[in-house]
Amino acid sequence: MTSKQQKQWITLSGIRKDCGYRNYERGRRYFEEGRTGQIKIIRRDHKEFSCRAVTRGSGGRVYEQFLRFVRVRPDREDAFVVLHGECSCPVGDNCKHVVSAALAMREQEQALAASASGKPLFLQWLENVAESSSLASDEPDEVIPNQNCLLYQLTLHAADGSASVGFRLAIYRKDGTPTKGREVRFATLFQPYGSTYQAMTELDKEIVQQVSAGGGSGTFSNPAARYRHDPDDRNSALKGRPGALALEMMLDSGRLYWSEAPERPLTRGPSRQLHLAWEVVDDQYHLMPRTDGDRRIHLIQVQPCQYLDPMDFQVGTLEIPSTLAPDWLARLLASPPVAASEVEQVSLGLARQFPYLPTPTPVSRREIRDQAPTPALAVILYDPDLLQSGLLFHFIYGDDVVVMPQDPHDVVMGEAGSDLVEVHRHRDAERRAQDLIRAEGLEPWPQRPELWRPIMGERDRQAALGQWFEVLDTVLPRLQAQGWHIRHVQGDAPRLLHADRLQAEVEEGQGWFDLRFDLEVDGRRIPLLPLVVHLLADYVPGTLPEILWLPMDGGQYVKVAREQIEPVLQTLVDLHEELGPDQDELRLSRLDAPRLLELGPIPVQGGEGMERLARQLAQFDGLRTVPLPPDFVGKLRPYQQHGVDWMQFLREHQLAGVLADDMGLGKTVQTLAHLMVEKAAGRLDRPSLIVAPTSLLGNWRREAAQFCPALKTLVLQGADRKSHFDSLDDYDLIFTTYPLLPRDSKNLLEQRFTYLILDEAQQIKNPRAQAAQVVRHLQADHRLCLTGTPMENHLGELWAQFDFLLPGFLGNREQFTRNYRTPIEKYRDGEKLQRLTRRVAPFMLRRTKDVVARELPEKSELLRSTPIDGKQAALYESIRLAMEKKVRDAIAQKGLARSQITILDALLKLRQVCCDPRLLPEALRGGGGKPVPSAKLEMLMEMLPELISEGRRVLLFSQFTTMLGLIEQELAPTGISYTKLTGQTRKREEVISRFCEGHVPLMLISLKAGGVGLNLTQADTVIHYDPWWNPAVEAQATDRAHRIGQDKPVFVYKLVTENTVEEKILALQARKQQLADQVYRGGERAPDSPPIDARMIEDLLGA
Repeated sequence: MTSKQQKQWITLSGIRKDCGYRNYERGRRYFEEGRTGQIKIIRRDHKEFSCRAVTRGSGGRVYEQFLRFVRVRPDREDAFVVLHGECSCPVGDNCKHVVSAALAMREQEQALAASASGKPLFLQWLENVAESSSLASDEPDEVIPNQNCLLYQLTLHAADGSASVGFRLAIYRKDGTPTKGREVRFATLFQPYGSTYQAMTELDKEIVQQVSAGGGSGTFSNPAARYRHDPDDRNSALKGRPGALALEMMLDSGRLYWSEAPERPLTRGPSRQLHLAWEVVDDQYHLMPRTDGDRRIHLIQVQPCQYLDPMDFQVGTLEIPSTLAPDWLARLLASPPVAASEVEQVSLGLARQFPYLPTPTPVSRREIRDQAPTPALAVILYDPDLLQSGLLFHFIYGDDVVVMPQDPHDVVMGEAGSDLVEVHRHRDAERRAQDLIRAEGLEPWPQRPELWRPIMGERDRQAALGQWFEVLDTVLPRLQAQGWHIRHVQGDAPRLLHADRLQAEVEEGQGWFDLRFDLEVDGRRIPLLPLVVHLLADYVPGTLPEILWLPMDGGQYVKVAREQIEPVLQTLVDLHEELGPDQDELRLSRLDAPRLLELGPIPVQGGEGMERLARQLAQFDGLRTVPLPPDFVGKLRPYQQHGVDWMQFLREHQLAGVLADDMGLGKTVQTLAHLMVEKAAGRLDRPSLIVAPTSLLGNWRREAAQFCPALKTLVLQGADRKSHFDSLDDYDLIFTTYPLLPRDSKNLLEQRFTYLILDEAQQIKNPRAQAAQVVRHLQADHRLCLTGTPMENHLGELWAQFDFLLPGFLGNREQFTRNYRTPIEKYRDGEKLQRLTRRVAPFMLRRTKDVVARELPEKSELLRSTPIDGKQAALYESIRLAMEKKVRDAIAQKGLARSQITILDALLKLRQVCCDPRLLPEALRGGGGKPVPSAKLEMLMEMLPELISEGRRVLLFSQFTTMLGLIEQELAPTGISYTKLTGQTRKREEVISRFCEGHVPLMLISLKAGGVGLNLTQADTVIHYDPWWNPAVEAQATDRAHRIGQDKPVFVYKLVTENTVEEKILALQARKQQLADQVYRGGERAPDSPPIDARMIEDLLGA
């Protein structure tokens, strides 16, 4: 490398190579206009030359540039310089501003070099001009005979201007003209060792780069993309700005040809103005592009748009009027031809809607100014549904120019015969007419604003119908008298009739009754049900107008009062799907007897027995108090006694129901008391079967033994349960589980039970599950469901329980979904929810803690325990044995006082197994690589949805932040929203506010981070996931909710695993508090606390 080359940091070819042809040309013009100034050199050494500059862009805005000329491989002969230019303009790097700054920097460096070398300034200037000219010239590349060259062939595809370019490899003849050459695929332009690539100049590569950017595939800088292009595709589309730039450079090359006349190269033409003209071809009118002198051209849809003049083989920029966007222009030029018979109509339409476009034939015009219009209504009535009708509101200017009110333009083009009329609207007169029609109770229909209707809302069908009669009878004649133009376009006004009275008739059958209603009209009895069936689908109580018009055959309407018909609608609203359009009466189950009481003042003929049953069911609130037998060992709270009375009421009337009390209100003891009443009355002549989750069997067994020792009970569980199947009649009360039902179904289906009771009845929420199918076929005189959450996720779960209790009471599954579930869950229909509530009220008893709070302590602490079994139990025992030995050895070697860390670690690991084995170090978890399940976590995930569904606001404490993370994983698929507070929480106040403001119902809190110092009285439920040694710490955490300002009872749940260290923590909490204090305080004892000793440690770690 010569010394001159070593010093030559900035070259024109380098700038053009790094910034591209397009940016180079634009930046060169900026430089020549003197837009760059304030150049400051930052660094200059043998590796890098950098500087800062400012350049004035278009619009006068000034941008800053930072240029780095970096010498690659500076110590080798093949070193070269790369320009990295940054700019504050939107482009950002190696833009036209960077080019201008680089050229200015080059000029400054050359001036310094010239002064240093002593060469005359003129000679320096001449060298610069020569170099610039060689790079900036628009002349074609040098022609060398017999040398390969790349030709470009432009193809225009359609009248809309879409275009593409093909590529041909040719050879220059001796006279400098190229041969026709052969077609080459686009992909070959990227193959560096091919003959096509070797023939390409730097300008060719720039052209291909731009074609790629505009729609081709592959670039020189992205070889992986080269062969995305279809190898059989010989042409590449020219699109957008890259297409225009590629076209410009192809013209510069002198090797661009038109596919229709490939013998002559295309040259650059001047900018021309576009205009459109109609041309007649074969008696059809075509819209064609033209330029100056009405020259015919072809459109090239790039940006900016270009033209091709077929006469002089020129391509240039096409200046498009501002009224024609490029895509709109393309659509216009692709429009279908106009037949000669349509010319006048099309010309009028164009002149009115698109006045900036030429018309196929001249159009005569006239104006209307300062003239008030005639307001007009066109009456459109549809029979039989009058409510789909409307009044087309418009204005008439002159004789017949119609203007619509919603048209926003002050000047409107209309047609009158063969004339185009320019109407200057009289806004004041139009406004007065609109005010008048609104005052008459009309307004635009939202779906079709041009139609006005007397409508007061989507559900106000009867009110709208009544107003229609008012409009037709009085409003339209009144407007016509004031000069409005009224014309009936379609339909006739209906005929009105008047109903004299309404009565009901009941005919009883065995377990059913028929119900019908009749209107008396002009001495005739007309069935009511066919007239109101259309109202039932959308009926909302209290929304009907005082007067209703019910449609009849022949365009007649019968007029009835709301107070007359509303009791019928309220009674039958959820039965509308069972009514056919011509059905006169409805057959109902005896469970529907309460509907008769809803008929109010409507006289009823017949049905005395059903009315008597209805009144008995209506006396639900006045239940007879049933005395408990002496054999029941226990005392019920008043609300629990009420529950027993309710179950006795259901038994007396051969009904079934759901006891759906809140968690912790004693559904178990109420049920046992009810069974004891049955036993004492001699009605428990066959066994009763209770189906419960496996985890609750122990609780049922204990409470049955505690409260009902006189009942002979049997738990069907374990391998030996089959031995009892032949002696089931020997027992009063039999317990089994949902998983065992399918296995034991054969034996259980052969047995008849007095009572079939499902505990946690939501377990049958999936009617297709095997257990759910088995319980539906078990034989029992009475059925009951017990659940704190009759519905966990959706109303379908409530239906499943009632389908078990009272099949058909809520319809089949599809009917229930249509009538209740979809309206309530999807559309939040409160009225449908009230109907469902009224429907199931006699058969479901639900008391929440709020309702019975007067009978409960202000703070109720509830212990929830669960056994561990299987892998978790085995893991617990293995850890316990290992830790017991480890602690014993440590005490033997170091003594009790110096073994406290070992003791705490041992107890910690046992507590971790109880909470979730995944809390253990991975080496201790066991399970063969699969997570060992956690019984406590499963119990929690059964509790939380139930509590949340009851509307509880829950604080969940754990001292293990990792455990809170595991709980989060379990919450994810449930959809329960929550917030979490730990020592790592940064936005602590934001987390607390989300809970306090009611955004989430659950807050996960680490005991250390949230056990003190917070006021969370919005919570009414506290869960301690893992017991803590010091009861005062737990009490402090509980007091986050149970404190001054709390206006709700607080329920505190403590979760423990049975037969583990957690039960021992509860039993020995005071002493274990001291153990924790001594461990953390280095042996220091709290005042009056019992000393820690080896016996305590042995008890904690013992089996």
